[in-house]
Amino acid sequence: MSLSMLRSLRVPQTLSLSRQLHTSKFLFQEASKSSGSLFSDVTELQEQNSKKRDFSDSLQSMNTDENFKVSKVTVENDVKLQEYIGHKPTPATDKLLTPLKKQIYEQNVKQNGFFKNNQEITLDNGERYKLKLTEEEINVLEPSLYLKSYRIKHSVKKATVFLRLISGMNVHDAITQGQFHTKKIGREVSQMLQEGIKDAPELGLKPEELYISQIWSGSDGWWSRRVDPKGRGRTGIIHHPYIHVRAILKTPITKKRLAWEAEQKELRQKAKMQLPNEKLRFKLDGHYKW
Repeated sequence: MSLSMLRSLRVPQTLSLSRQLHTSKFLFQEASKSSGSLFSDVTELQEQNSKKRDFSDSLQSMNTDENFKVSKVTVENDVKLQEYIGHKPTPATDKLLTPLKKQIYEQNVKQNGFFKNNQEITLDNGERYKLKLTEEEINVLEPSLYLKSYRIKHSVKKATVFLRLISGMNVHDAITQGQFHTKKIGREVSQMLQEGIKDAPELGLKPEELYISQIWSGSDGWWSRRVDPKGRGRTGIIHHPYIHVRAILKTPITKKRLAWEAEQKELRQKAKMQLPNEKLRFKLDGHYKW
């Protein structure tokens, strides 16, 4: 390469750019002391609020208080915990129905003991209304309790056999079956149902009246695996399954409604006739039969 070509090459001006962004050690220390940031007034650091941090600070402040006693703290009287949870359980009728529909629904349940779909109801002011709901909407509005189990080391196939046994049972009968069951899944399910009995009074439900409307199991994911050594240099992989159990507990209101709907369905069906409803003398066809 000739000397003229070397002279024509231009060096990028990175040195001047670095000098523009360079600051002295004294200025950097002064900016850090004043605002904690190199750009000082241009950007200011803002404290980020964290719910967990606020909750831990409240616990520390309570511990420093001499009159504070941990034994007297419950879920209901702990203000910070209730703020962290966010809300209290409310009935489904308050969430999903308008005031007029709620009034019709409650009057229907009060009159019949359960909700009769598309029935004419007279309110206290003398007005008459009909409320028609789908099967899904009725199931959501009826009082129920949803239960979830922990991660259980079991298989879905073996758990389903026991869950089919207790489906439709009273909660206390199902707990007894689980405690005397030979498989591990029985004890896990009975423990889950006992937790549901404890939570029922908080939702305004009577534990002795609850029954298992639906109960099922499914894979919980993240199955553990290990090597399964075999003969003649062969190996396999053993999967250790983990499952979860879900259940929906309901009250006798649902049982009464289902029994009434089954009775109405039977009444709507035509009478079964083993023989054709016609004259004893059979009809003559227009052709021979031999």
